[in-house]
Amino acid sequence: MEHPRPDPGQVLPCLGGFVGSDILAGILATGMDQSEALVGLVDLGTNGEIVFGNRERMVCASAAAGPAFEAGRITAGMRAITGAIAAVRKGPAGPECHVLGDVPPRGICGSGLVDAVAVGLDMGVIASSGRLAHNWTLAPTVSLAQSDVRELQLAKAAIAAGIRILLRRWGATPKDVTRLHLAGAFGNYVNPASARRIGLFGFPTELVSPAGNTALAGAKLALLGDFAGLREKVEHVSLAEDPDFQEIFVEEMPFPATSG
Repeated sequence: MEHPRPDPGQVLPCLGGFVGSDILAGILATGMDQSEALVGLVDLGTNGEIVFGNRERMVCASAAAGPAFEAGRITAGMRAITGAIAAVRKGPAGPECHVLGDVPPRGICGSGLVDAVAVGLDMGVIASSGRLAHNWTLAPTVSLAQSDVRELQLAKAAIAAGIRILLRRWGATPKDVTRLHLAGAFGNYVNPASARRIGLFGFPTELVSPAGNTALAGAKLALLGDFAGLREKVEHVSLAEDPDFQEIFVEEMPFPATSG
């Protein structure tokens, strides 16, 4: 007997509070539901959605990261459009910026912010506590302020804490994870080495891969295939109700002291 397929006018089911059907689509798109090994999927944004699991069992959660990954509440923050600093690297004379559209910089987008803080840590401009002695000039018209660093700290700590709690719920450690998929536009362009440098995750960069628009890819797969029983394999974890979340969140606030 054929399994029912979704009607084009319907949507996939949600997985839990603030973990939408786009993440169920992401599970299909990344093949997590077919994997024997433990893999992860993280959709970075104002509401960070996280899943870890394999074909037998999955756990998911939503982390309130705030708008920093999208350059919200950042002094010179802007969308990833012409004029945005999208990447920063350490040069011989200081930070070197890549600007979208090869025009004078007008601001900085999320991927550029993560790079800038990672470079600032390596250059000693930013302490592991997150302290910035003074506004740091990245380009003639764009500077990084103390409040910008704090916004990114809050965002990365929320995601890192969520990852730790889900892996603990699974009964695993970061060493057990064989692949981490980063979904969405930000996940597609963020430098994994910079994300690791700021402590967003502790996985080796070779295990981290951009997954693109997994919501769209997964929706297409759902129309063409069978996802019966998939929802029942996913356990939703409320981070707000976890008694250790606040403590772990605070532990994840500092940046790693070194890039190792």
